[in-house]
Amino acid sequence: MALSIYERRRIAVLATVSLLAIVIVRTSSGNSSDATPTTVTTTTVPPVIEQDIPESVILGGPAPLAPTGSAVIAYPADTGNSIDGRASFSNLGYTQTPICYSIEAPIGVDLTITNVNNGRSVKCTNVYSLLVPAGITVILHTTVFTRLADLIDAPIPVKISW
Repeated sequence: MALSIYERRRIAVLATVSLLAIVIVRTSSGNSSDATPTTVTTTTVPPVIEQDIPESVILGGPAPLAPTGSAVIAYPADTGNSIDGRASFSNLGYTQTPICYSIEAPIGVDLTITNVNNGRSVKCTNVYSLLVPAGITVILHTTVFTRLADLIDAPIPVKISW
């Protein structure tokens, strides 16, 4: 370990001051003729006999239970085939049937999309699409979205079930 010049000088000064302080303290206490003798008294403590130690006592509350090795586990509620998310709209292509796209649901199933704000719901077929904005769970065709809310309200909170 390499010490800098500053640290080495500090250590040297501290050692010198400490030695001087020890010499001064020894010489001042050793030449004192006014020292009075002190007497030291000792007392004997009787040994502890193990028969005198009382049993441990529970001072209050229920008695402790022995661990059984199992713990209570909370399971989430079974929601079936439904998820909560946010919906937006797009012109996914012209079709006679209402279509939508959700990455969370299987392709080809009929989805029921319910607007959480007003309770309106619509059914659509989940199709494959590459376009999904960040934070959006389902994209509805524009005509399907207008049955749930106005286009200016997008994105809306929805519950998707299949």
